[in-house]
Amino acid sequence: MGTISVREAESTDRAVLWAFHQRLYVEHRDEVVPAEHLPLIGYRDYEQVLRDDLDATLRDSRRVVLVAEREGACVGYITGRVAVEPRRALPKRGIVEDWFVEPDARGSGVGRRLAQELEKRFAAAGCEVMESATWSDNRGARRAHDALGFHEIRVLYRKPL
Repeated sequence: MGTISVREAESTDRAVLWAFHQRLYVEHRDEVVPAEHLPLIGYRDYEQVLRDDLDATLRDSRRVVLVAEREGACVGYITGRVAVEPRRALPKRGIVEDWFVEPDARGSGVGRRLAQELEKRFAAAGCEVMESATWSDNRGARRAHDALGFHEIRVLYRKPL
């Protein structure tokens, strides 16, 4: 399988990050979200939304963008940011935004290594809790979250009118 290393993304990683971003939000989404639910999460110009989202993430120095490599090839990424809400009992939260691992690398520890490294960054920034979300039908991601000690706290419902 090879050794997994995790590092901060660099500007030269933009093309691979773009490919991962598209695979996460188009290909993988279509595998785990039922077709009848797609209009409930859709955007008009989805490719532009994805480009804007990735560009904003890469420009924002407050966000963490990590890539996982195995044998010199990028096999996954994770992004996150810190949010502060002073009125909460645990006011400083580390929020996982994007988390993708190549299908052939899933189950080999890549996702765990990415999440653990992001968790270290959040802890070093003084976060008291780590938060993540996934699509409700994404069984693999739900199992991964459970294995990492996350607890399901909230369920979001949508209904077309």
